[in-house]
Amino acid sequence: MLFIDIGNSRIKAGVLEGGRIHLQEPCEWRTAAAGGPWQALLGGLIRPTRLLVSNVAGNTMADTLTTWAQERWQLVPEFVTVQREFAGMTTRYDRPAQLGIDRWLAALAGFHLAKGAVCVIDSGTALTVDIVNAAGDHLGGLIAPGLGLMARSLTQGTAQLSLDAVHRVDHIATNTAAAISLGCREAVAGLILRVAERIRRELEQEPLWVVTGGEAEMIRELSPVALRVVPDLVLQGIAIVGAHPT
Repeated sequence: MLFIDIGNSRIKAGVLEGGRIHLQEPCEWRTAAAGGPWQALLGGLIRPTRLLVSNVAGNTMADTLTTWAQERWQLVPEFVTVQREFAGMTTRYDRPAQLGIDRWLAALAGFHLAKGAVCVIDSGTALTVDIVNAAGDHLGGLIAPGLGLMARSLTQGTAQLSLDAVHRVDHIATNTAAAISLGCREAVAGLILRVAERIRRELEQEPLWVVTGGEAEMIRELSPVALRVVPDLVLQGIAIVGAHPT
């Protein structure tokens, strides 16, 4: 089976073979050629038996993938959707259809990985936090700007500032670029600390903390709590869906 995670900026793909997900090189779909990213990302693969997809990038991306897969492999992609109850996890989201499929899949995979309470951080364009208790209740979470988006939003809205990415800063900043990086990093570190305090207060459980996404290593480095980096967490969630008949 082939799993694809279409995010706000990047596409991740993995092939399930021998019980393991073998990752392909991620692709920045916003900067792909006019023909789309699919040939570059998937052109070297043999026809899979199934193609399961998580997509938060909209209908155009779904349509281009469907067209490519049908022309190349005569295969129709299966787009995963959020379920209220699935594989031992129940989401308490008010309207499950409004929960991002990537958040749901990451929470599902995190719960199965932890075999108990888990707090999942997914840090890419946006930074999301999702909490599942030991009983398998997905309690919801929060959404904030990712580090890169935070820095770009600040500099685009402020005259004479320019910074495309956040860098590691270990001291009080003595220049503007370092000050922006430090401010963004401390904001995220403070967010994680507040979430940890809330979990201890409201859950009275200590979850496994997991981080995924393009900024995962930077988040792990600045986090005040220990985080386990799982690069393919959303793909692992898709694998769980693929293993359960609907």
